[in-house]
Amino acid sequence: MDVTQLSRWASFMARMPETDRRTFSAAQITPVCAIVAAAIALVSPAYLWPEASIARSGGPLVMAPATSAGVLLAAVALILARFSHRQAARWAGRVAAAMSLSLGVTTLLSHALGRRDIGAVPAGMEAWVQWPSPTTGLGLIVINASLMLLGARHRRLRTWVEVGVALSLVVALVSLMGHAYGARWVSGRSNWGGASLATGICFIALALGTFFIQPSRGLAALYLGSSEAGRLLRRLTLAAFVGPLLLGWWVLDAYDSGLVDAAFGIAILVVFLVVLFVSFAIRQALVWHVADTERERLFALEREDREQVASVLESITDAFFAVDTQWRFTYLNHEAERLLKRSRDELIGRSLWDEFPEAVGAGFQREYQRAMEERTPVEFEEFYPPLGVWFDVRAFPSDVGLSVYFRDVTTRKRAEEKLRESEERYRVLVDMIPQHIWTTDPEGYHTYFSRRWYEFTGASLEYTWGEGWLHLLHPEDHERTRARWEHALRTGEPYAIEYRFRGADGHYCWFLGQAMPQRNAAGAIIRWIGTLTDISERKQHEQERELLLNSEREARAEADRRRIELERVTESRARLMWGFSHDVRNPLSAADGHSWLLESGRIGQLNTRQCESVQGIRRAIRTSVGLIDDLLELARAESGDLHVRLVETDVARAAREVVQDFQAQAMSVGVELHLRLPKGVQAKTDPARLRQILANLLSNTLKYAPYGQVTIEAQPRHDDGPGPGNWIALSVTDTGPGIAKDKQEMIFLEYTRLDPDAQQGAGIGLAISRRIAQRLGGDLTVESEVGHGARFTLWLPACAWQSMERES
Repeated sequence: MDVTQLSRWASFMARMPETDRRTFSAAQITPVCAIVAAAIALVSPAYLWPEASIARSGGPLVMAPATSAGVLLAAVALILARFSHRQAARWAGRVAAAMSLSLGVTTLLSHALGRRDIGAVPAGMEAWVQWPSPTTGLGLIVINASLMLLGARHRRLRTWVEVGVALSLVVALVSLMGHAYGARWVSGRSNWGGASLATGICFIALALGTFFIQPSRGLAALYLGSSEAGRLLRRLTLAAFVGPLLLGWWVLDAYDSGLVDAAFGIAILVVFLVVLFVSFAIRQALVWHVADTERERLFALEREDREQVASVLESITDAFFAVDTQWRFTYLNHEAERLLKRSRDELIGRSLWDEFPEAVGAGFQREYQRAMEERTPVEFEEFYPPLGVWFDVRAFPSDVGLSVYFRDVTTRKRAEEKLRESEERYRVLVDMIPQHIWTTDPEGYHTYFSRRWYEFTGASLEYTWGEGWLHLLHPEDHERTRARWEHALRTGEPYAIEYRFRGADGHYCWFLGQAMPQRNAAGAIIRWIGTLTDISERKQHEQERELLLNSEREARAEADRRRIELERVTESRARLMWGFSHDVRNPLSAADGHSWLLESGRIGQLNTRQCESVQGIRRAIRTSVGLIDDLLELARAESGDLHVRLVETDVARAAREVVQDFQAQAMSVGVELHLRLPKGVQAKTDPARLRQILANLLSNTLKYAPYGQVTIEAQPRHDDGPGPGNWIALSVTDTGPGIAKDKQEMIFLEYTRLDPDAQQGAGIGLAISRRIAQRLGGDLTVESEVGHGARFTLWLPACAWQSMERES
């Protein structure tokens, strides 16, 4: 070993803790002691040869050959017990110890039978055949029995090793003290019956080697430990051996000098031993006192710790109980009492399986036993039927038993069960709805597609996961889809796009893809959830709608063109009508003036027939002028130049005035006029236009319903008008032939007459009347059945104050 290795060795020893260094050093005692004992056993018989002076003088180093053999066998057994890890070597060591033990037993039996020599030998060789002394035989028995007990499996048997070591040390020390004190001279005996000095040294070496063969166990560990007990044991051992030796040496020296006699020396030795014993007793008492004080302090700390632990266990929200190795309850907190519905007084000291037999054979027993047997914590959830409760259990094994923490998770389990049912319903719903459902991880790789997706595409699960779905996308939609999807992943914005996917039949269908990010409590995206909605039919409708819109735009353009043309024609006709009326009215007015001169006789008297003819001329002129006026009114209505002046008008009064004008004509055609015109019926209208419409209606009635009855009625109406609000309904009802349903709207068209041969007229009166009624804010309607007459109703908006009065 060079200097570097020695330095490393010294550094390694310096870094080791004191107890570990002491244990390591003590482990080297066993091989050293075995070597010393074996060396002495091999060398000592050489002094027995006749040529050796020490053999003739009987010196203390002389050892009988039988003793040397026994010591040598014991040393071999010690070496094998210390270093061998093989079964054969251990058995060899036990055989060697048994042989040495047999030699000791034989020695004691020989001395008991009075035989001191093994057999006859030549002169001068008597020492070679002598049996070992009884003390040596006892030492061989004790030390080899201790070596044989080292391999015992039972702990109690191994404790006897320390007893055997102690007895071996007593035998060896007795021999050494006998030689040290020269007991043969003090007692006057001629022979010391103990072992030789060499044998005593060998016994001490074998005893120390056996004692320190396992320095980390038993009394050796206590002796080498750094505790107060270890330090005390080392001091007392040193004092117990050194003190008597020094005092004995002083007594012998004083005896040889004549200062004391033998009795006084022995008395001093006894007193010293008594004082030493009393000192040891006092020291031990003090140690016990300190130990008791420390034990009480530790007990107090332990009680405080237990109370603190109990306080902690009582304050935690989890239930807790502890059992010992026999499954007996040792502690329960209040939460455990509440959940188990049993008090701690009922359970402490009782068996877990006896008090809760339903747990036997269930998961509770299996997991608890596994924790105890494997010395590993377990965690599980189990349902306990008698209480109807789910428990979340965590069990931790220890040397003294099992500590169990548990809590009631029934609410959570029911919620999980409902969640599972909800998930199952959701899965069924997802498979039933027409949309395709899909999810991705935060990076955008697809992790789930609903069943409808696979039915539509015909693809496998592995083919479409990740980015495999892109293979089913229409080539024209690739770049647009990827750009939109990457933008959504980068910004976290909702994803929406329309694209086409290839179905199992090879045809592409339009889909609306939508996705929203799902975030955790910290706001980070944990997944994307999206849908695919088939919009192929909508896309087709959009195409059809686009075609319709194009057609509509073309139709509107054509309608605008026709409207412009119609306006142009209407305007032209209006100008024509205005010009015609001006050009025709003037000659008719001149003709009417000349006819009046003839009729009045200013230019000569006419006979009766001539007067009638002139009157007919004037009637025709007036009819033509009326027709021209009607055409002008129609032209104004069509061009929007029909002017009205809306004022509050007494409808009943205006109607009476018109009826009064037609009274004579009605009598001439046999028509009875009946009026139902209550007072206070007011309308927001133009009174002149009102009279014009009513006169037109009465004129038509007298033409088409002679010899009948005509009823003129005015009344407020609210719910059945042409629009919402309050109305004044002015109706003209006759008993004429009536109008067919399919022709009722035709009578309001220009130049339309139902019976062109029946009466004269241009067929524009009702058309003008309806235009005027609508211009007044109302309408003109007809109700009729063939053979039951007709009823024409002029609807006029009621005055505001009258509307409020009616509502109140």
